[in-house]
Amino acid sequence: MDDMPGMEPMPSMDMSGHAGHDMGAMAQAPAALPEGEALRDLPLLANEAGRSGLFKARLTAAPATARFVEGQDTPILAYNGMSPGPLIEAYEGDRVEITFANRIAGEQSTIHWHGMPVPADQDGNPMDPVAAGADRVYAFELPEGSAGSYWYHPHPHGRTAEQVYRGLAGAFVVKAKADPIPLAYGDTVLMFTDLRLAADGSMPDTTMTDLMNGRVGDHVLVNGQKNPKLTVARGAKRRLRLYNAANARFLRLAFANAAMTLIGSDGGLLEAPVAAEEILLSPAERVELVVAFDQPGSATLTTLDYDRGWTGPGRPADAGLTLLTVDVSGALAETMPPLPGRLRPIAPFGQPTISRRLVFTETMAMNATGMEMGFLINGKAFDMGASTSSPGPARPSCGKSPTRPTWTTHSMSTARSSR
Repeated sequence: MDDMPGMEPMPSMDMSGHAGHDMGAMAQAPAALPEGEALRDLPLLANEAGRSGLFKARLTAAPATARFVEGQDTPILAYNGMSPGPLIEAYEGDRVEITFANRIAGEQSTIHWHGMPVPADQDGNPMDPVAAGADRVYAFELPEGSAGSYWYHPHPHGRTAEQVYRGLAGAFVVKAKADPIPLAYGDTVLMFTDLRLAADGSMPDTTMTDLMNGRVGDHVLVNGQKNPKLTVARGAKRRLRLYNAANARFLRLAFANAAMTLIGSDGGLLEAPVAAEEILLSPAERVELVVAFDQPGSATLTTLDYDRGWTGPGRPADAGLTLLTVDVSGALAETMPPLPGRLRPIAPFGQPTISRRLVFTETMAMNATGMEMGFLINGKAFDMGASTSSPGPARPSCGKSPTRPTWTTHSMSTARSSR
């Protein structure tokens, strides 16, 4: 609510009355986006180091425009002029040095390396903002065994959600020196983002429903495209990395006319492959799949219904969205090597030595200016001035910081961001 000046008090908690507020931008039909274009690969961020073992580059966050609908320019935020941002590829064992330039007028920002094992002071957490117009260098080592699917996005206090849904998100793939997945499967990144577009091509303002539920858009895009098309030969197997960079939308996914095998999660490769009929991706989550396209015709990646809980009217239609269409030709692919039955060893955790009880609660209350929402852990809200000796989880979600624990519930939703 901090960014909603002039919000009027609501007369009751009965959301069906709307109380004069737009409860979810339901007054107009969503703009139609073109579909069926060839799936585009995310452009690689060039390594300027010129030697192996070091990845050196520059990322600039700044206003830009995108054309989702013919003849309309949409103001967005972008990394290096593009959204999603450029794909970063490095290898475990590499040193990474990335200069971040914040060119968002009047706003602090950071780059948070989501899920990556990096030092707290290099992790772009809310306590370490980069002022508008300023630069800073993020430098860290990628340890052995850290190969996996990660992503980067801003994490400024109170502005995370808006900067992400306006375009600031990118994939970061850490590759293994010895990868057990056959090279013949390829390695394709599919980054899902959520877009809400007004009739004039702009992104509408946040609504009361967004504040209560998180901002859910009208379109789910894949690498910035609506239902793009991929063409493969019959019998082909493809390695796909799926990223849910949507602000608050959960994606329950299934592939029609193709077989999915789960090979990795947020923490990298699994110990062994697991056959999957469907996949649930919560906001910010990633998975790695091997998909076998053995049947000619059309194979579609679609959404299934998922009720993650919704306050008030206007629950979005989660089922029946086609995110990706794969045209499987009748011609046979070259013989694909088999997927190994064991991907890597994973040592079991030892017995726990400390047990904690963490209670997550959500509150609503009225004050002089309107409705205030709270998201608490053990009754405590996020505290930017938390002492280094305060009790807390060793690695808080998203904004992890072992030296400055932050009691925060973190999702990419508008209301929950960096609380």
